[in-house]
Amino acid sequence: MNGLKRLGIIQKLNEDNPDWVNRDIFRILRKEDIWIAAYENIKGNKGALTPGVTNATLDGTSIDKLRNLQQQVLNESYKFKPVKQIMIPKANGKQRPLGLPTPNDKIVQEVIRMVLEAIYEPNFDERSFGFRKGKGVHDALDYVDSHFRWVDWVIKGDFRDAYPTIEHKKLCEIMEKKIQDPRMMRLIRKSLKGGVSMNPYTIYSKIGVPQGSIVSPILANIYFNEIDRWVTKKAKEVLREKSSKRNPEYRKLEYKIKKASEIAKDESQNPNERKKAVKEIKQYIQERNQTPSLLNRGVELKYTRYADDWIIGIKGSRKLACEIQVELEKFFQTQLKQELDSNKTRIINLRAGKLNFLGYDIFLPRNMKLVKYKKRNGVQTVRRSTPTLRFHLPQKNLVKRLKERGYITYSHNRPRPISKSSYSPLEDHVIVQHFASVWLGIRNFYSGCTNHSQLQYVHYLLQMSCAMTLAHRHRSSSKKIFQKHGKRLEIKKEIEKEMKTIAFFPYQTNWKVSNRKWLRAKAFKDPFTIYANRVSRSRFNKACLICQTMTKVEMHHVKHVRKQGYRYKGFQAEMSLLNRKQVPLCKECHIAVHMGLHDGIKLSIDK
Repeated sequence: MNGLKRLGIIQKLNEDNPDWVNRDIFRILRKEDIWIAAYENIKGNKGALTPGVTNATLDGTSIDKLRNLQQQVLNESYKFKPVKQIMIPKANGKQRPLGLPTPNDKIVQEVIRMVLEAIYEPNFDERSFGFRKGKGVHDALDYVDSHFRWVDWVIKGDFRDAYPTIEHKKLCEIMEKKIQDPRMMRLIRKSLKGGVSMNPYTIYSKIGVPQGSIVSPILANIYFNEIDRWVTKKAKEVLREKSSKRNPEYRKLEYKIKKASEIAKDESQNPNERKKAVKEIKQYIQERNQTPSLLNRGVELKYTRYADDWIIGIKGSRKLACEIQVELEKFFQTQLKQELDSNKTRIINLRAGKLNFLGYDIFLPRNMKLVKYKKRNGVQTVRRSTPTLRFHLPQKNLVKRLKERGYITYSHNRPRPISKSSYSPLEDHVIVQHFASVWLGIRNFYSGCTNHSQLQYVHYLLQMSCAMTLAHRHRSSSKKIFQKHGKRLEIKKEIEKEMKTIAFFPYQTNWKVSNRKWLRAKAFKDPFTIYANRVSRSRFNKACLICQTMTKVEMHHVKHVRKQGYRYKGFQAEMSLLNRKQVPLCKECHIAVHMGLHDGIKLSIDK
């Protein structure tokens, strides 16, 4: 039985029995197909050609190198190199660290990730959405949309430097509950203790998992899964079923509204008395809308988490919310050795404030609509409508980011589109494709927003910035650009004696809120079936693409390719025509390609 089938069996065992203990799983690493699958999984990543502390990349990977790496891991002589750390900017102006492992470390980490995924993925909480196959940001927001509309209070929490403060000892203690294999645990500990290279120093610490590491997301989910378990237990403790008994205060207000309505409708009454009754009706209705209709509405907890961002919705009193927050802080400090960020952790009333979660501002409207309907006996009844959460895109933050990237500027304290001058030397269709991709990214991420007028404004800014960039390139005006290319800024090219559109800006005219939707992730596919397909399509056993030899074959990598090869020359242009980022070459031909000696060769390969 190959390794991938064994991983599938391990996944099934853990799915059927959440308390299943995995023993002697290190021997699975003896199977070669797991190592090939690990390489095939990561070979197309953006960081495949990004070096770590050494100059080595995944370029030049061969089956012999994989076997040598496998042997080092099996005899426990493999040593992880320090992770190269760089700082990248965040949306709030701050910076966060990003780790860059070496290529060998990436492959070993991917093997570890595949094993941990088989063990833990079946038993992760269904309310956890971060870094999991078949789940994404919109799945978490859709869960909030459908489950948090009735809550009274929301605890919004965020950790202070979550990833760098994960304690290795505690993390390993959590994993040893399900993994009782000393060799596997030693390999995981080695990956955690590899160190961080911060030029010119290397720091070795007993805490932290580097952001950017392949195995970090699942390690963080294993660690923070303890929060999910704690909240599940707490929700069962505080759960109280709601009572069907009516609130006497609510009934009194309904009686007052009824009596005032009779006075207001009685034409024999004094006009001043009728006006006074109408005012009282409005006042009583407002009081009624703020009064629970049931004597005991019950107590219920709602919860969701995306990586280290989590929220707890509480249907109950603020006092209960404060008690849960205190208990949470104690749990984090004693059990997970984590501290909450006081600036980002707070208790929110969704009718009085906004909850910022996963890029959206979430709140409930203060004035709920009233629904009037008549019963069978003809009596008219008025009830409050079902509350609907509002999901607004944070326009100020979004416009600020557009300004930082050179799409707009501020004039008289108002955002104005400008030409992105750094793009003016590029070809027209490249410019339009770039602006189209930026807009589609924003539109897709905020497809669930309820303030589409703000989304329309961002669309206008990017469309005008695109037109002004084209005008800058051709020393023209935006008006002439629109006259030439239309509102969609269509760039056409003659292909086979026919003019065809090769790029356009998606011009949108329908901005109805009814069109909002969550772009939920696709249905979950068995990862081990995907891995097996990738192994079967692997080109490690293929001949050199140039000389057709089968000896010393390794993979030649490029960062990315473009169809039609309009921006590349030589060998890379041929690869772009094949739409391949990796091709098999023998050692000699690989060196010759890097030296530019095979630039004129024509390639053919089964697509």
